[in-house]
Amino acid sequence: MSHSKRSSPTASSLAASLPTPLQGVLSAAVLATPTGIVICDPNLPDCPIIYANPAFYRITGYAEDEVIGRNCRFLQGPGTNPRHIKVIREALETGKALDVEIVNHRKDGSRFINELHLSSIFGDDGEVRYIFGIQHDVSAREQFARDAERARRAAERANAEKSDFLAFMSHEIRTPMNGVMGTISLLLDTTLDAEQHAYAETARRCGELLLATVNEMLDLSRIEAGHLAIEEETFDLAAPVAEVLDLLAPAVAEKGIRLSASIDPLLPARVSGDARRLRQVLLNLADNAVKFTAVGGVGIRVERAENPHLIRFVVADTGIGMPPEVQARLFGRFAQGGPETARRYGGSGLGLMICKRLVGLMGGQIVLASTPGKGSTFSFEIPLRPIAESGRPPSSLLPKPALAKPLPGARGRILLAEDGEANQLVAAAILRKAGYAVDLARDGEEALGAARTAAYDLVLMDVRMPRMDGFAATAAIRGLEGAAGRVPIIAMTAAAMPDEVARCLAVGMDAHVAKPMDLTALLSAVSDMLDGRPRRPRVASDEPDPAGPTLIDHTTVQELRAAVGPGRLPRLIGVFAEETRARVARLTSTDDVGVIEEEAHGLKSAAGTFGAAALRSIAASLEEACGTRDMPKIVELQRGLPNLVEKSLAAFPVAPGGVANAGRRD
Repeated sequence: MSHSKRSSPTASSLAASLPTPLQGVLSAAVLATPTGIVICDPNLPDCPIIYANPAFYRITGYAEDEVIGRNCRFLQGPGTNPRHIKVIREALETGKALDVEIVNHRKDGSRFINELHLSSIFGDDGEVRYIFGIQHDVSAREQFARDAERARRAAERANAEKSDFLAFMSHEIRTPMNGVMGTISLLLDTTLDAEQHAYAETARRCGELLLATVNEMLDLSRIEAGHLAIEEETFDLAAPVAEVLDLLAPAVAEKGIRLSASIDPLLPARVSGDARRLRQVLLNLADNAVKFTAVGGVGIRVERAENPHLIRFVVADTGIGMPPEVQARLFGRFAQGGPETARRYGGSGLGLMICKRLVGLMGGQIVLASTPGKGSTFSFEIPLRPIAESGRPPSSLLPKPALAKPLPGARGRILLAEDGEANQLVAAAILRKAGYAVDLARDGEEALGAARTAAYDLVLMDVRMPRMDGFAATAAIRGLEGAAGRVPIIAMTAAAMPDEVARCLAVGMDAHVAKPMDLTALLSAVSDMLDGRPRRPRVASDEPDPAGPTLIDHTTVQELRAAVGPGRLPRLIGVFAEETRARVARLTSTDDVGVIEEEAHGLKSAAGTFGAAALRSIAASLEEACGTRDMPKIVELQRGLPNLVEKSLAAFPVAPGGVANAGRRD
């Protein structure tokens, strides 16, 4: 047996360097260790074992006289890998260190996995004197690994079988469900009485919920089975966003909330990625946002991310929000806010989990920020390859009218630009009941974006709005090319003095209606404008009634009830109550005259719309006092407003229990 010489420390020099007491400690450690230790002599025939510690005898089951003087091969047997025997033989011949796991056998014939470490001990002349072997019985560890692997394969088989079953059942359910849904749609197109229509509509909604759940289960099974691949195609960046807005338009119209989208104009108009899966994620997030939002609105934003190779998508709402403990479990399977959430809002609890998986497959991660009572924001960034020289996307989008196919007698499509929640809801309800399709914009920038990207028959433009007011928005619209720049625009303002009306006409508006809106006058103005008969603006006075207004003008309330339709007034008054309390809180917590004047103007308009006569009168006086900078009067009117608000809200003629507290979050 030949070995190469080594220049490393020799066995004798190492032993001689140890103090005598430490040599004794080392011997005791070798005897006490639970690891098997053997020393072989390669200079004797067949490289026999010349020493083994007690642990080696315990591991193998052999006695000392059955081990000493024998080559280690007696531990080998059936199942020992010949390749392992070969590498051990090479290590003994060359003196190289070796780590290997080999199947050995105990005296009783049982097998064990031996984690073997071999190293050579060299003499002063550099020749190998001894082979030092350390053995660990790792059978339990290997058995655990084998069991875990078997369990993993069994789980994968079970998961694949489950996925196949779900896919099969989803198909089997979807096929007859398509027939059911189609038949119900045909039934709804026939002549039904009110009770029959209600039954059919309920069946349609239940069918849609069932179909949505089946689709979610199918998607989840495909994702978990690894059968869902992300595709690469070129598409308009605005297209999936616009489709989501249009799909949610009916639900938004029914709830009376806002829905809009904005896109960073510096992004490319066309990108490459999976438009279908992007639309699915956005639809799921936005649908959830609409579901949990009763007041305010939902907005989708498409932005540039800090990483130039990523695009950021944000879905934000002003809904109920959620506490941290709910957020922590929200993306799990079948996770919802709680039993009450499931009962009240429905759903399978799979949607957000699917969104998380899809975004992950597209190379991103969903982030959630939420505050109870103040809404939620979901965002994610994904890589979408820009298409060079594809232009720029539209900066803002609004949903198409809720009535995708205008009903017989539908009278036109109107864009309503109004930042006040209550006024917006009331005006939209009146116009829709009168047969118009209505889109909503909450400021001048949204109105401009909507007018640029969609065809409208008429724009109702509030004059005072944030970001861009009605005057600037009208001027910008008039600068658009083609029919978009010629759309009729009717101004809406509470400041109906002659100079205000003249300014409206000067910037390009076609007519004017005063706030609070006279319902008949509003519909008349819209009808006249669409029929091509411009009407002379009616100048209304903001002077208060000398006799002193009552709390509630019941005639206005009754007209409003008739205009918006049965059952809607209590909820609208609830929105008005919440908006008014928030407005008065802002108004009374500041000494900034500009802010007070702005809030008083909005309060005057909303109060007039809802017939809160006394509140409108005080708001008008406060606005006038701000105009003259009469600080003593401003402070006096501020002080009395909160009490007047509560008295006015409590005086509305509503069903028992009232709506004066509607909208409160406490």
